[in-house]
Amino acid sequence: MPRALIIGATGQDGYYLSKLLADHGYELYGTSRFPDKADPALRDLLKELFPVDLTAAHQVTQIVQWCLPEEVYYLAAHHFSSEDIVNESSHWPSFLTVNVLSVRDVLQTLSDSLPESRFFYAASAHIFGIPTVCPQTELTPARPNTLYGITKNAGMNLCRYYRDMHGLHASTGILYNHESPRRGLNFVTARIARAAAFSSLEKSQTLDLLNPEAIVDWGAAEDYVRAMWLILQQTKGDDFIVSTGIGHTVREFSELAFGCLGLRAEKFIGQKQEGTPDDLRLPYIGDSAKISETCRWKPLTSFEDMVKNMVMHQLVSLR
Repeated sequence: MPRALIIGATGQDGYYLSKLLADHGYELYGTSRFPDKADPALRDLLKELFPVDLTAAHQVTQIVQWCLPEEVYYLAAHHFSSEDIVNESSHWPSFLTVNVLSVRDVLQTLSDSLPESRFFYAASAHIFGIPTVCPQTELTPARPNTLYGITKNAGMNLCRYYRDMHGLHASTGILYNHESPRRGLNFVTARIARAAAFSSLEKSQTLDLLNPEAIVDWGAAEDYVRAMWLILQQTKGDDFIVSTGIGHTVREFSELAFGCLGLRAEKFIGQKQEGTPDDLRLPYIGDSAKISETCRWKPLTSFEDMVKNMVMHQLVSLR
Protein backbone atom coordinates (compact mmCIF):
# COMPACT_ATOMS: atom_id res chain seq x y z
CA MET A 1 0.00 0.00 0.00
CA PRO A 2 1.63 3.30 -1.07
CA ARG A 3 1.78 6.03 1.58
CA ALA A 4 1.18 9.71 0.86
CA LEU A 5 1.27 12.90 2.91
CA ILE A 6 -0.84 15.89 1.87
CA ILE A 7 0.39 19.14 3.37
CA GLY A 8 -2.60 21.45 3.45
CA ALA A 9 -5.20 18.70 3.23
CA THR A 10 -8.33 20.58 4.29
CA GLY A 11 -8.67 22.87 1.29
CA GLN A 12 -10.59 22.22 -1.90
CA ASP A 13 -7.71 20.41 -3.61
CA GLY A 14 -6.82 18.45 -0.49
CA TYR A 15 -10.25 16.83 -0.35
CA TYR A 16 -10.33 15.83 -4.03
CA LEU A 17 -6.74 14.61 -3.97
CA SER A 18 -7.45 12.55 -0.84
CA LYS A 19 -10.47 11.00 -2.55
CA LEU A 20 -8.45 10.16 -5.66
CA LEU A 21 -5.54 8.64 -3.73
CA ALA A 22 -7.89 6.65 -1.49
CA ASP A 23 -9.50 5.20 -4.61
CA HIS A 24 -6.00 4.12 -5.69
CA GLY A 25 -5.41 2.33 -2.40
CA TYR A 26 -3.09 4.80 -0.66
CA GLU A 27 -2.54 5.04 3.06
CA LEU A 28 -3.15 8.75 3.59
CA TYR A 29 -1.93 11.32 6.07
CA GLY A 30 -2.67 15.02 6.06
CA THR A 31 -1.77 18.24 7.81
CA SER A 32 -3.89 21.26 8.64
CA ARG A 33 -3.51 24.35 10.76
CA PHE A 34 -7.02 23.80 12.11
CA PRO A 35 -7.75 20.05 11.91
CA ASP A 36 -10.73 20.37 14.28
CA LYS A 37 -12.56 22.25 11.52
CA ALA A 38 -11.96 19.55 8.92
CA ASP A 39 -14.89 18.11 7.00
CA PRO A 40 -15.81 14.65 8.38
CA ALA A 41 -15.83 13.38 4.79
CA LEU A 42 -12.12 14.23 4.56
CA ARG A 43 -11.30 12.67 7.93
CA ASP A 44 -12.85 9.41 6.71
CA LEU A 45 -10.27 9.32 3.90
CA LEU A 46 -7.21 9.96 6.08
CA LYS A 47 -5.51 7.64 8.51
CA GLU A 48 -4.50 10.71 10.52
CA LEU A 49 -4.80 14.49 10.20
CA PHE A 50 -2.01 16.28 12.05
CA PRO A 51 -2.20 19.83 13.43
CA VAL A 52 0.67 21.73 11.81
CA ASP A 53 1.40 25.43 11.78
CA LEU A 54 3.65 25.97 8.77
CA THR A 55 4.93 29.23 10.22
CA ALA A 56 6.45 27.31 13.16
CA ALA A 57 9.91 25.82 12.68
CA HIS A 58 10.31 22.06 12.28
CA GLN A 59 6.67 21.07 12.83
CA VAL A 60 6.17 19.87 9.27
CA THR A 61 9.55 18.09 9.12
CA GLN A 62 8.64 16.08 12.20
CA ILE A 63 5.47 14.89 10.48
CA VAL A 64 7.39 13.89 7.35
CA GLN A 65 9.87 11.88 9.44
CA TRP A 66 7.03 10.20 11.33
CA CYS A 67 4.92 9.29 8.27
CA LEU A 68 7.81 8.24 5.98
CA PRO A 69 5.69 8.94 2.87
CA GLU A 70 6.53 7.75 -0.61
CA GLU A 71 4.72 10.77 -2.06
CA VAL A 72 4.34 14.27 -0.60
CA TYR A 73 1.89 16.80 -2.01
CA TYR A 74 2.50 20.38 -0.86
CA LEU A 75 -0.86 22.10 -1.39
CA ALA A 76 -0.67 24.61 1.46
CA ALA A 77 -0.40 28.26 0.45
CA HIS A 78 -0.84 31.73 1.81
CA HIS A 79 -2.91 33.68 -0.71
CA PHE A 80 -5.99 35.83 -1.32
CA SER A 81 -8.79 35.92 -3.84
CA SER A 82 -8.19 38.38 -6.69
CA GLU A 83 -11.35 40.20 -5.55
CA ASP A 84 -10.00 40.84 -2.05
CA ILE A 85 -8.50 44.23 -1.22
CA VAL A 86 -5.61 43.57 1.17
CA ASN A 87 -2.31 45.08 2.20
CA GLU A 88 0.04 42.41 0.90
CA SER A 89 3.13 43.73 2.65
CA SER A 90 1.62 43.15 6.09
CA HIS A 91 1.37 39.45 5.20
CA TRP A 92 4.96 39.12 3.95
CA PRO A 93 6.10 36.80 6.79
CA SER A 94 3.22 34.40 6.11
CA PHE A 95 3.81 34.41 2.34
CA LEU A 96 7.49 33.66 2.92
CA THR A 97 7.17 30.95 5.56
CA VAL A 98 4.25 29.01 4.05
CA ASN A 99 5.09 29.31 0.35
CA VAL A 100 8.90 29.06 0.59
CA LEU A 101 10.60 28.25 3.89
CA SER A 102 8.40 25.30 4.84
CA VAL A 103 8.80 23.96 1.30
CA ARG A 104 12.58 24.10 1.76
CA ASP A 105 12.28 22.27 5.10
CA VAL A 106 10.28 19.43 3.54
CA LEU A 107 12.59 19.11 0.53
CA GLN A 108 15.69 19.02 2.75
CA THR A 109 14.12 16.39 4.98
CA LEU A 110 13.26 14.23 1.99
CA SER A 111 16.74 14.68 0.56
CA ASP A 112 18.36 13.69 3.87
CA SER A 113 16.05 10.87 4.99
CA LEU A 114 13.80 9.76 2.10
CA PRO A 115 15.70 10.32 -1.15
CA GLU A 116 13.50 7.85 -3.05
CA SER A 117 10.32 9.74 -2.20
CA ARG A 118 8.48 11.99 -4.64
CA PHE A 119 7.43 15.59 -4.02
CA PHE A 120 4.77 17.75 -5.70
CA TYR A 121 4.54 21.51 -5.23
CA ALA A 122 1.40 23.40 -6.20
CA ALA A 123 2.60 26.55 -7.97
CA SER A 124 0.44 29.13 -9.73
CA ALA A 125 -0.01 30.99 -13.00
CA HIS A 126 0.67 34.13 -10.94
CA ILE A 127 4.39 33.41 -11.31
CA PHE A 128 4.03 35.04 -14.76
CA GLY A 129 2.95 38.39 -13.30
CA ILE A 130 1.67 40.47 -16.22
CA PRO A 131 2.06 37.96 -19.08
CA THR A 132 3.98 38.98 -22.17
CA VAL A 133 2.64 36.09 -24.25
CA CYS A 134 -0.62 34.18 -24.41
CA PRO A 135 -0.97 31.29 -23.93
CA GLN A 136 1.85 30.73 -21.44
CA THR A 137 4.09 27.66 -21.52
CA GLU A 138 6.66 26.21 -19.15
CA LEU A 139 9.28 28.31 -20.98
CA THR A 140 7.45 31.64 -20.54
CA PRO A 141 9.62 33.95 -18.37
CA ALA A 142 8.46 34.22 -14.78
CA ARG A 143 8.08 37.90 -13.81
CA PRO A 144 5.79 37.84 -10.76
CA ASN A 145 4.38 41.19 -9.61
CA THR A 146 2.75 40.16 -6.30
CA LEU A 147 4.16 38.70 -3.11
CA TYR A 148 2.09 35.57 -3.76
CA GLY A 149 3.58 35.17 -7.23
CA ILE A 150 7.09 35.95 -6.02
CA THR A 151 6.97 33.34 -3.26
CA LYS A 152 5.33 30.73 -5.48
CA ASN A 153 8.10 31.25 -8.02
CA ALA A 154 10.68 30.87 -5.24
CA GLY A 155 9.02 27.59 -4.22
CA MET A 156 9.30 26.37 -7.81
CA ASN A 157 12.98 27.27 -7.93
CA LEU A 158 13.57 25.31 -4.73
CA CYS A 159 12.02 22.25 -6.37
CA ARG A 160 14.30 22.68 -9.39
CA TYR A 161 17.33 23.06 -7.12
CA TYR A 162 16.62 19.87 -5.18
CA ARG A 163 15.81 18.05 -8.41
CA ASP A 164 18.95 19.17 -10.25
CA MET A 165 21.48 19.33 -7.40
CA HIS A 166 20.23 16.61 -5.03
CA GLY A 167 18.58 14.21 -7.49
CA LEU A 168 15.21 14.40 -5.74
CA HIS A 169 12.03 13.51 -7.64
CA ALA A 170 10.56 17.01 -7.16
CA SER A 171 7.88 18.34 -9.49
CA THR A 172 5.75 21.44 -9.76
CA GLY A 173 2.35 22.04 -11.25
CA ILE A 174 1.78 25.58 -12.51
CA LEU A 175 -1.91 25.53 -11.70
CA TYR A 176 -4.40 27.84 -13.36
CA ASN A 177 -7.74 28.71 -11.76
CA HIS A 178 -9.68 25.62 -10.79
CA GLU A 179 -13.02 25.43 -9.02
CA SER A 180 -15.46 23.01 -7.46
CA PRO A 181 -18.52 22.93 -5.19
CA ARG A 182 -16.03 22.99 -2.30
CA ARG A 183 -14.63 26.39 -3.23
CA GLY A 184 -14.89 28.81 -0.28
CA LEU A 185 -16.95 31.98 -0.33
CA ASN A 186 -13.78 34.08 -0.19
CA PHE A 187 -13.52 33.34 -3.94
CA VAL A 188 -15.63 35.25 -6.44
CA THR A 189 -16.75 32.10 -8.28
CA ALA A 190 -18.36 30.67 -5.15
CA ARG A 191 -19.96 34.04 -4.37
CA ILE A 192 -21.47 34.15 -7.87
CA ALA A 193 -22.79 30.58 -7.51
CA ARG A 194 -24.31 31.43 -4.13
CA ALA A 195 -25.89 34.66 -5.42
CA ALA A 196 -27.52 32.68 -8.22
CA ALA A 197 -28.85 30.09 -5.79
CA PHE A 198 -30.16 32.79 -3.42
CA SER A 199 -31.90 34.62 -6.24
CA SER A 200 -33.60 31.48 -7.51
CA LEU A 201 -35.17 31.05 -4.08
CA GLU A 202 -36.74 34.52 -4.32
CA LYS A 203 -34.14 35.89 -1.91
CA SER A 204 -32.74 38.19 -4.55
CA GLN A 205 -29.05 38.90 -3.98
CA THR A 206 -27.07 41.41 -6.03
CA LEU A 207 -23.33 41.10 -6.44
CA ASP A 208 -20.88 43.78 -7.56
CA LEU A 209 -17.85 42.40 -9.40
CA LEU A 210 -14.45 44.05 -9.59
CA ASN A 211 -14.04 43.39 -13.32
CA PRO A 212 -16.74 41.35 -15.13
CA GLU A 213 -14.73 41.38 -18.37
CA ALA A 214 -11.63 39.74 -16.86
CA ILE A 215 -10.70 36.60 -18.79
CA VAL A 216 -9.86 33.49 -16.76
CA ASP A 217 -8.71 29.99 -17.69
CA TRP A 218 -10.98 27.94 -15.40
CA GLY A 219 -10.84 24.19 -14.86
CA ALA A 220 -12.35 21.67 -12.45
CA ALA A 221 -10.47 20.83 -9.25
CA GLU A 222 -11.07 17.10 -9.69
CA ASP A 223 -9.27 17.21 -13.04
CA TYR A 224 -6.37 19.19 -11.61
CA VAL A 225 -5.67 16.87 -8.68
CA ARG A 226 -5.61 13.98 -11.16
CA ALA A 227 -2.87 15.92 -12.94
CA MET A 228 -0.93 16.20 -9.67
CA TRP A 229 -1.04 12.44 -9.17
CA LEU A 230 -0.07 11.68 -12.77
CA ILE A 231 2.91 14.04 -12.50
CA LEU A 232 4.31 12.02 -9.58
CA GLN A 233 3.88 8.76 -11.48
CA GLN A 234 6.48 9.81 -14.07
CA THR A 235 10.02 8.41 -13.95
CA LYS A 236 11.55 11.82 -13.16
CA GLY A 237 10.45 15.14 -11.74
CA ASP A 238 9.60 18.09 -13.96
CA ASP A 239 7.51 21.28 -14.20
CA PHE A 240 4.10 21.26 -15.88
CA ILE A 241 1.42 23.80 -16.70
CA VAL A 242 -2.03 22.51 -15.72
CA SER A 243 -4.80 24.41 -17.50
CA THR A 244 -7.66 24.06 -19.95
CA GLY A 245 -6.24 26.50 -22.50
CA ILE A 246 -9.64 28.20 -22.85
CA GLY A 247 -10.52 31.60 -21.41
CA HIS A 248 -13.92 32.77 -20.20
CA THR A 249 -14.91 36.12 -18.75
CA VAL A 250 -16.28 36.56 -15.24
CA ARG A 251 -19.45 37.78 -16.95
CA GLU A 252 -19.72 34.49 -18.86
CA PHE A 253 -19.34 32.61 -15.58
CA SER A 254 -22.14 34.72 -14.09
CA GLU A 255 -24.44 34.25 -17.07
CA LEU A 256 -24.01 30.49 -16.89
CA ALA A 257 -24.52 30.41 -13.12
CA PHE A 258 -27.77 32.36 -13.21
CA GLY A 259 -28.85 30.90 -16.53
CA CYS A 260 -28.83 27.29 -15.29
CA LEU A 261 -31.54 28.37 -12.82
CA GLY A 262 -33.57 30.22 -15.44
CA LEU A 263 -32.40 33.70 -14.37
CA ARG A 264 -30.80 36.60 -16.23
CA ALA A 265 -27.46 37.52 -14.69
CA GLU A 266 -27.64 41.20 -15.64
CA LYS A 267 -30.50 41.70 -13.18
CA PHE A 268 -28.25 40.74 -10.29
CA ILE A 269 -24.66 41.52 -11.30
CA GLY A 270 -23.03 44.96 -11.16
CA GLN A 271 -19.52 46.38 -11.36
CA LYS A 272 -17.63 47.90 -8.42
CA GLN A 273 -15.66 50.41 -10.47
CA GLU A 274 -14.62 51.36 -13.96
CA GLY A 275 -11.98 49.20 -15.59
CA THR A 276 -8.31 50.15 -15.42
CA PRO A 277 -5.59 49.87 -18.09
CA ASP A 278 -4.39 46.67 -16.38
CA ASP A 279 -7.69 45.08 -17.38
CA LEU A 280 -6.45 45.12 -20.99
CA ARG A 281 -3.36 43.03 -20.26
CA LEU A 282 -2.94 39.54 -21.67
CA PRO A 283 -4.85 36.98 -19.59
CA TYR A 284 -3.55 33.93 -17.77
CA ILE A 285 -4.27 31.15 -20.25
CA GLY A 286 -2.07 28.07 -20.15
CA ASP A 287 -0.76 25.72 -22.82
CA SER A 288 -0.94 22.19 -21.39
CA ALA A 289 0.64 20.42 -24.35
CA LYS A 290 3.55 19.17 -22.22
CA ILE A 291 1.48 17.45 -19.54
CA SER A 292 -0.87 16.11 -22.21
CA GLU A 293 2.02 14.48 -24.08
CA THR A 294 4.07 13.37 -21.07
CA CYS A 295 1.35 12.31 -18.62
CA ARG A 296 -1.57 11.67 -20.99
CA TRP A 297 -3.63 14.18 -19.01
CA LYS A 298 -6.52 16.26 -20.26
CA PRO A 299 -9.41 18.00 -18.49
CA LEU A 300 -12.60 15.93 -18.49
CA THR A 301 -15.09 18.39 -16.97
CA SER A 302 -16.51 21.11 -19.21
CA PHE A 303 -16.69 24.73 -18.12
CA GLU A 304 -20.47 24.53 -18.24
CA ASP A 305 -20.64 21.46 -16.01
CA MET A 306 -18.17 22.95 -13.55
CA VAL A 307 -20.29 26.09 -13.12
CA LYS A 308 -23.54 24.12 -12.88
CA ASN A 309 -22.08 21.80 -10.22
CA MET A 310 -21.09 24.80 -8.11
CA VAL A 311 -24.53 26.39 -8.39
CA MET A 312 -26.40 23.16 -7.60
CA HIS A 313 -24.24 22.64 -4.53
CA GLN A 314 -25.10 26.12 -3.25
CA LEU A 315 -28.77 25.58 -3.99
CA VAL A 316 -28.87 22.33 -2.03
CA SER A 317 -26.97 23.97 0.81
CA LEU A 318 -29.40 26.88 1.05
CA ARG A 319 -32.45 24.65 0.90
